[in-house]
Amino acid sequence: GKPSSPLIVEGANIFITHEARQGLFEIGNVAIVKDSSANKCGVVTSSCEVAGSMLLSKKEFVDNKPAIVEDVLVKLRHLARMEGELLFREYSNYPGALPHFSERISAAIATVTDAITDALENVNPEDALFQELFPLIKEGLPAKMVEIGGDRISKNFPVQYQRNAIASALASKLVYKEGIHLVEIQPAEQVANRAFQYYRQDQVIQKLIKELDAPGAVLTGQNKQVVMDILARGGARASLNIF
Repeated sequence: GKPSSPLIVEGANIFITHEARQGLFEIGNVAIVKDSSANKCGVVTSSCEVAGSMLLSKKEFVDNKPAIVEDVLVKLRHLARMEGELLFREYSNYPGALPHFSERISAAIATVTDAITDALENVNPEDALFQELFPLIKEGLPAKMVEIGGDRISKNFPVQYQRNAIASALASKLVYKEGIHLVEIQPAEQVANRAFQYYRQDQVIQKLIKELDAPGAVLTGQNKQVVMDILARGGARASLNIF
């Protein structure tokens, strides 16, 4: 028979077996968005609930619930867009079925998360590296939650929870922005250190973008040279949007 739909989005975990996915793709030419990509926002929602329970009182949550919910939705839409764009970019540019790339995306994020978590095992909140990476915790939280309880993070979040939040946020940032191939080619022992290097360089890039985005912006001096160097080394490759 002929499939009635060219696309299936799995709205429940383990909705279709691996063998069925392969058969639908190879024989029926049906694209399937695997559960691990389609349902990722559920995990993030749970994380926001846990973080909110540690940062906010019941009254603070109830009084600010509409704004908090809207900020959670902003986070979820952003995450879903990043996952979807990376998933379909890989699918469009490389051979393989969508579930194959979903698995590789999840594996890349897990690889970086685990490497960073291990690297931070003996790094304490007062250490310079921890302080440098601490803003990543706030990046992963809804804006209203940070506004109300951001100054309580160090006190209310267990240290290991903070380490895990840093690792998860940085891993997602790296994979969604740079793709799975960058992670897959790294030596295992270098993953965490290169993730930290990436974070530092990303801060530089974000400052340059902010400067360029300002009304009447004109790059001069060192910043101009930095932008020219970045464009010369990676401009053409980055503009292709296939790597």
